[in-house]
Amino acid sequence: MEKDHEQNIEIAIIKEQQKTMSQKIDDLSCLVKEEFSLLKKDLKDNYVEKNEFALVRTIVYGLVGTVLLTVLGVVLSKVVA
Repeated sequence: MEKDHEQNIEIAIIKEQQKTMSQKIDDLSCLVKEEFSLLKKDLKDNYVEKNEFALVRTIVYGLVGTVLLTVLGVVLSKVVA
């Protein structure tokens, strides 16, 4: 009889722990969903899309090419002269 009573107590404890764990998992799930939506909003608001970056990249590459062409011209003019 004592053994049955102990088992019933252990089962009750396990059931209570299961309820607590289930609640914590639900809370964690809600938190993850909320943080993920905030992350998506942050990415949408603060980062440049690839098609917007293409114009900047083209301008920068053009300027760097002009500078390098000028340096190469100066070096060649020194070698020839």
